[in-house]
Amino acid sequence: MRWVVLVLLFFGAIINFADKSIIGLAAVPIMEDLDLSYAEWGLVGSAYYWLYPVTGIIGAAYADKIGAKKVLGVIMLTWAVLQFGVLAVTALPLLIIYRILLGAFEGPYSPIAYSHADRWFPPKLRGFANSVIVSGGTVGAMIIAPLLVAMITMLGWKVAFACLGAVSVVWAIAFQFLTKENPVKAYEKAKEKKKRKLEKIRFKDFGKLLVSPAALFTTLAYFSTYILVVWIAVWLPVYLIEVVGMSQGQMGIGVMVIGIASVLIYMSVSTLSDRLFKKNQNWRVSRVYIVGAAMIIGALFMSSIIIFPNPVWAVVAMCLAKGLTYAILPIGPTIMINELPERGGLMTSILTSSGNIAGILAPMVTGLIIKLSGDKIFGYNLSVLFMAGLVFLFAVLFITLVKPNVRQHQDTTAESQSAESL
Repeated sequence: MRWVVLVLLFFGAIINFADKSIIGLAAVPIMEDLDLSYAEWGLVGSAYYWLYPVTGIIGAAYADKIGAKKVLGVIMLTWAVLQFGVLAVTALPLLIIYRILLGAFEGPYSPIAYSHADRWFPPKLRGFANSVIVSGGTVGAMIIAPLLVAMITMLGWKVAFACLGAVSVVWAIAFQFLTKENPVKAYEKAKEKKKRKLEKIRFKDFGKLLVSPAALFTTLAYFSTYILVVWIAVWLPVYLIEVVGMSQGQMGIGVMVIGIASVLIYMSVSTLSDRLFKKNQNWRVSRVYIVGAAMIIGALFMSSIIIFPNPVWAVVAMCLAKGLTYAILPIGPTIMINELPERGGLMTSILTSSGNIAGILAPMVTGLIIKLSGDKIFGYNLSVLFMAGLVFLFAVLFITLVKPNVRQHQDTTAESQSAESL
């Protein structure tokens, strides 16, 4: 059963990121149909993130109380309604409202998915499980791009959006009928105890937890990597063409190769982390040191494209940079959940919300760096160096200061055994 849950969460992540990326792939026909300027299009792109960080926290906290299965079903059906609603979009205000609402209801998906996977899988497999969910995002954002472009070309952008809505309906039905909320009934009793604890948690105590070294520097490491995530989505294609010198076709192949290779790399890092944890039960060695070291090496590879702007090396370096720095995306949630297991969804939502704040800031920061540099190529390279330096800095702080709670073995034994038996 747990593998059915994971496969469905993987496909849910594909839908989530396909919904995000299809707007960019359909940019030209949308701007032509609605007669939008570049400034208006920038507003459309930004609108998705206006409520995303806030609703991510609220939705995940609500899932902790009433169950992930119910909340995931509701938000996925809402995605479907909104995607079908695109058929009625005829002007900029409607398009902006659509993007705001879509971002608001897609915000909770990732933190809830991570928390739900954490419930179904034992500690030795949680890094791998989360990496599968993260890989769904890469597939949705990069690997299936040619399919989305073909849909837009053949069916028109509105019908293409509606097709994603239909897929959301299929997913929601499958998730409700093919999965359960928890691995075993015995876990429900433990969940009830956790719910009683939730009511006693004070905001002051929660605030202290968030500024603790483990939570704070895990969040900052996640934030720094997500700046890279957004840069890759928005600026990497342009960088490969204008700075590295690739053709449009070479760029498309390069982006796909980077997407596929990076999935294999960060899943390998997550698997290594899981195996070390199974062997030594040491959070700092298996989670913090492995992820921090991967991020540092990834930052160095990313900065190398400034020195060696060869097309082949640029693709190889970005495969390694993306794959290694992304290691924080699947492992970060396991560290945050460990700090407050009864609030797993809420804790992971802190990470994903920080990531989406990065989504608001990263495009503007890169654009500002390029503008102030006075030279386009120098500006692009400076933005790469800025991001690599940020990842490097927060990775060092992550390794140095994050010391996850060491919980008593008996606290997780029952949960691990129930998950192992599935």
